[in-house]
Amino acid sequence: MPNILICDDERSICEMLDITLRREGYKVETVNSGEMAKRKLESALYDVVVTDIKMPNINGIEVLKYAHQLSPDSAVILITAVDDYEAAVEAVKAGGATDYIRKGPSLVDEIKLGLRRALEKVALSRQNFALKRDAATRNSLDNIIGVSPTMAKLKQT
Repeated sequence: MPNILICDDERSICEMLDITLRREGYKVETVNSGEMAKRKLESALYDVVVTDIKMPNINGIEVLKYAHQLSPDSAVILITAVDDYEAAVEAVKAGGATDYIRKGPSLVDEIKLGLRRALEKVALSRQNFALKRDAATRNSLDNIIGVSPTMAKLKQT
């Protein structure tokens, strides 16, 4: 079950997304500030973080950076009530928001679609990491079987 963190200073948005996403089978936690989001990120691993950009004190861009610092393969979806081109560009530069969604009547549908895309990205990232790790292990000289002096010398290089 994917683990989702929702961060928005509008409680009604958090409640709406919490109810909807739980019905979809997600494990959801909600917070109402960037400070609370950072604390949650320190204590648990989230597959996707959905955060509002415009919040008092710690904004969504800072939450994005912090989430990627703690868990680089977690996806972050940014939501906003206003069209803010500069914020979208900053989000990409800050570490790559997976999606950028404007709050509106279709927010829930767009979040559900964004979550599916984000979870695919997270799964591919984790699979890629596992494949690279396995390939490095398989290609290691430690896996060569042989006890001759020539083989021992080869393993030392």
